[in-house]
Amino acid sequence: MGRTYRSRKQRQKLAKEQNQVKDDRFLPDLYKYLCSLGWRNETQLTARNFPISGRGLCSKSQTLEIGSELIRLPSDALLSIKTLENDDNFKEIFDETKFDKDHKISFQSLMTFYILYQKDLEENSKYQAYLKSLPTYFTTPYFCPISELQCLPENILERTVEQNRLIKMAYSNLKLVLNIQNFEEKYPLQQFRWAYFVVNTRSVYVFGKQLKPEKSFFQNFITEDCNLALAPFLDLFNHSDKVQTQADLMRNSKTKELEFILTLDDCENSKILPLQQIFISYGALTNLKLLCEYGFFLPSNRHDYFEFSLNDIENFLHNEKSLKGRIFHKNKFKFIREHNLCDQMFVHRSEGISHNLHVVLQLLFKEESHFPNILNQVAFGSVDNLDNVNEEVKLLLKFKLQEYEMFIKSLDSIQKLSKSGLVAKSYLHECHEYLLNCINTMEF
Repeated sequence: MGRTYRSRKQRQKLAKEQNQVKDDRFLPDLYKYLCSLGWRNETQLTARNFPISGRGLCSKSQTLEIGSELIRLPSDALLSIKTLENDDNFKEIFDETKFDKDHKISFQSLMTFYILYQKDLEENSKYQAYLKSLPTYFTTPYFCPISELQCLPENILERTVEQNRLIKMAYSNLKLVLNIQNFEEKYPLQQFRWAYFVVNTRSVYVFGKQLKPEKSFFQNFITEDCNLALAPFLDLFNHSDKVQTQADLMRNSKTKELEFILTLDDCENSKILPLQQIFISYGALTNLKLLCEYGFFLPSNRHDYFEFSLNDIENFLHNEKSLKGRIFHKNKFKFIREHNLCDQMFVHRSEGISHNLHVVLQLLFKEESHFPNILNQVAFGSVDNLDNVNEEVKLLLKFKLQEYEMFIKSLDSIQKLSKSGLVAKSYLHECHEYLLNCINTMEF
């Protein structure tokens, strides 16, 4: 009960920090738009502001049980590769002769530009009702100012740097193929960043070949399959680790039209009552993934674990006072890297340490030899031959605990944090609690 209460209070605090209460005046126009495309709202869905998660969806009158369809959206309501290929005005601003294999972009980035293009059309966009439903900002670490980013762990910084690289590269490559003289003025990079996270946070997975025409205008400009789409209204569902949902793009048995159908596979108490928020699952995602990609995390997330990099291990060996004077041969680190043993090194609060973390600690602390043939026998031999490394794990966890205390203290020293900074700080507190819980309950 104590943990449940803390989780509830933390969620309420997060909702307040993110200012998640939204203006719902867009709803009538969005209903009207979707209904014109054949949507019938059979489950009587409506948007409401909930005290913990902010805006979300519920059914006004229906009790939904396992196996119930949550929503059935016509494929024409999706913004997909089909949408872009059928928009002649959009295609006209591209110079197809400039499509170059060295300057391609992802389909996600092309969709990003389409959102920006439609937003610039203002009232002339037929997607205006949908555009008005989109968030005005996002709380991913990407939008933290530099002063806050400098206070965050390396694993967050690495993801943020990679996001920035992809965004800037896509923006530059678009500029090369568009017949727009004042591209940067008309479509500023800052707005492109916003649109990128619209697509990143609100897309659903579809099998692109079901929607893509045989001949594609954009096929020589994009680097991947077109397996994502934006789903108006459906994207108002919030994520929970306590539900399972199934998404399918299939033909209606009566109309033969393609529909995107979301079905409830599992949930707490096996049913969702009227006016109770309906959650869906984005997948079995860790809090780090949720934070960096979506801008939130789940307290006590059942899919969470704490991951270590080899750099974490090296910093630990170098800075841990109790290990002063110990020598760790460089051949061991070379072997670990060459055999990818540094991947999937993590600790789970109930399942213990991962196999790779166990092997790495075994090689560093328990194995005296540094010769490859011996290291190979240890790393890929019987699991039963691995020694107990609990004490080493506890030292490592305590080292990371102190490190996260320093990150939190650094953020505390900033007078006024951004909304992204506030969420990141709450995430660090969640990590701190997770590490502490692992230390206190270690019976691996």
